[in-house]
Amino acid sequence: MLGYVGYRDLADASMSRTDAAFGAIQLFFMETQTDLDDPPVALNIARFTAPLSLAAATLAAVLAVAGQQIRRALVRWRGRDHVVLVGLSETGTELARALRERDQRVVVLEADPAHPSLAEVQSRGAVVVTGDARQPGLLRRCRVDTAQQVVVTTGSDSANVEVCEALTHLVSDDTTVHAAIDDESLWSVLGRVQIEETSDTGSFDFFHADDRKALAFIDIVDRSLGATASAVYFSAEGALAQRVLIRWCQRRLAEGTSGTVHVSSATYAAVVDPLLATQPWLTSVVSTDATAPTTCTVGLVCREGSDGRALSTALEIAGERHVSDVFVCSTLPTGRAVLDLKGVSEKIHLVPAGSAFREPDSFFGHSWIELMATARHEDYCATERLRGITSADNSSLVSWDELPESLKDSNRRFAVAVGSVLGEIGAGLVPLSAPPESTAMPVSTERLETLARQEHDRWMDDLVRDGWTYSSGPKDPERKTHPLLVGWDELDEPEREKDRDAIRAIPRMLARVGYALDVPATC
Repeated sequence: MLGYVGYRDLADASMSRTDAAFGAIQLFFMETQTDLDDPPVALNIARFTAPLSLAAATLAAVLAVAGQQIRRALVRWRGRDHVVLVGLSETGTELARALRERDQRVVVLEADPAHPSLAEVQSRGAVVVTGDARQPGLLRRCRVDTAQQVVVTTGSDSANVEVCEALTHLVSDDTTVHAAIDDESLWSVLGRVQIEETSDTGSFDFFHADDRKALAFIDIVDRSLGATASAVYFSAEGALAQRVLIRWCQRRLAEGTSGTVHVSSATYAAVVDPLLATQPWLTSVVSTDATAPTTCTVGLVCREGSDGRALSTALEIAGERHVSDVFVCSTLPTGRAVLDLKGVSEKIHLVPAGSAFREPDSFFGHSWIELMATARHEDYCATERLRGITSADNSSLVSWDELPESLKDSNRRFAVAVGSVLGEIGAGLVPLSAPPESTAMPVSTERLETLARQEHDRWMDDLVRDGWTYSSGPKDPERKTHPLLVGWDELDEPEREKDRDAIRAIPRMLARVGYALDVPATC
């Protein structure tokens, strides 16, 4: 613009507008008249700034391309603990944003090179690879063999399963593959099989979006209340509501408290009745009531479609004097829900489950492996404290979040190894329908001893493979030294009992993910 103005302002210029515009463009390539006696100020400035601005733009473009190439090279050279996202579905895109905000290294593999979200995730620093994820060569380029997590959300169940098939030959046993399955019947089968069968190549976590939303919703409700509600009033409809009902009841069962869910006749017909063919146990924990009984101080609302309808239901429940809190499960992102309006009722709480489940802590934390590993650690801590052991005696007696990553990995490997224990005793899995027994694993004393010995051997092999070595001193997670890296016969009785405890904990671990053991009578 300065060049154009300068040429038009030449005292003796008779340039047309077109010639002035052409002359201004030439400035970018350092082509201009040099025999001007008194050029205008605007033209003088343009003669120097135009080439510089072009050089700056060129450098920025080169750096942008080089930056992407450098990031790709770094993944190939030292790819460790990165996350690979296969498919930029809504879940994949939201995860990419959240992970990059945490400065987590991310590699995106997307089939559509014109996908509208590619430019955004690349600008956030993700490495982008385009092509068919079912091709092993592309998966290798993404270094799935060293990835911490792989998330498969292509938008097609069949494509997701095919990608998982390719990944079984490529990922390490330290990698967890999370694959979306939209068909609920397929997901329910895969969800059970993934626990029953142990794989030597990676761990697979097949998830259903509604199930993850339900878990995220219940987490937020439990944290908000600070204590378990023994009775709730549930007004709901739709597939998500069914998952919320099942997960709510099973979590209470896993905690050892059944509780009661009160529902209207309309909710019973829309949500409960369709589930009874596969979840007949629900009749023991669900009660039909026209309104929230006086024993209910908490309401749950989960309705598909407009949040306005959910709001009217929530207001109706909140109108009962004895009700202190009403939680509304929303699938809309925060800021787009009607219930974001402030001052509607202090009793009503909007829970944006549709976006909350895609937060990395929630998404990865609700995999069956993480849930069972956390349950195992909590069970271990509780058992040790019952024996009078304190954190001063055992540095592992801390919360899951405070546990060193190497010890978390040890618990995760035990969770994955549960499948081999089930195979050893010929057990299957059925939906959790009652609180798990607190002390018993339904096997004989002799079988328990064999399983405990096998568990100790597996634990030793895993630690040695992870770089741990024997030391007579106390356990040191930082140096990876452990005094119990010895054979079963060299263990004292209290240490053997810990391995027996690990086997006894399996029913409680399975309860955390909604399953119970179906064990043959001969065990």
